[in-house]
Amino acid sequence: MRIKFSKYHGLGNDFILTRYIEGIDIPTLVQACCSRHTGIGADGMIFVKEDPLEMVYYNQNGSRAPMCGNGIRCFAAYCFDEGINTDEVVPVQTLAGEKIVHLISTSPFEVCVDMEQPLYDNHLIDVDEHENVWKREVCGVDTYSLFMATTHTVVFVDDAFSEKNVELGRRICHDPLFKKQTNVNFIQVIDDTHITVMTYERGCGITLACGTGACASVVVANKLGFVQSECEVQLKLGSLKIEVKDHVYMTGPAKKICEGEFVC
Repeated sequence: MRIKFSKYHGLGNDFILTRYIEGIDIPTLVQACCSRHTGIGADGMIFVKEDPLEMVYYNQNGSRAPMCGNGIRCFAAYCFDEGINTDEVVPVQTLAGEKIVHLISTSPFEVCVDMEQPLYDNHLIDVDEHENVWKREVCGVDTYSLFMATTHTVVFVDDAFSEKNVELGRRICHDPLFKKQTNVNFIQVIDDTHITVMTYERGCGITLACGTGACASVVVANKLGFVQSECEVQLKLGSLKIEVKDHVYMTGPAKKICEGEFVC
């Protein structure tokens, strides 16, 4: 079987994109395609459904996730390049609800995504109802958890890119408090309009960028009074602009890397 694919990245967070395929073992296919050594290699895989337009997202380990912030920008770029949808305003269905993508430019490709509102529902974060997850000590550090299109936990640190955050991120992600694990964002506040973030993603590990994580990080930092409602989030390969208004808005790029066929 040959599967046509394109590969895109959003600030280094890379994805394989293809049209939705009926009747196959998708988790197994995702793991094979995303393998860095025996496949194409990627942090995740995105399938495109049409009528209505839907983003179906899987982590590299084959687990399904509600949404992906960098992924939805790559999804929009793929749909534009393939002629699936070239509108300036594109509604996209996800497991985290409908997201509205606004096209800003095509060269370079950049969009603004309405990420809707952060939610603080224990059921969405998959923790027991009696647990206080907004602020809680986990693995010896203060953490803040919320649902920002997917489950996120935020930790404030002096150095976001420190190697010691890798193991701490893994431990928090797999802590029994989180029944289905959590993404862990390490935030370093630079000033009231700039933060630096590194994310340990569930089902993937440390990634070069996480769009929903950037949104969650600004939401928490703003709620605690550390940053203003408009903030630039510095990631390893670039930055995202996050605005916290009635909804949370994420602005950033997506770039095509290659295309081809995967033989499976």
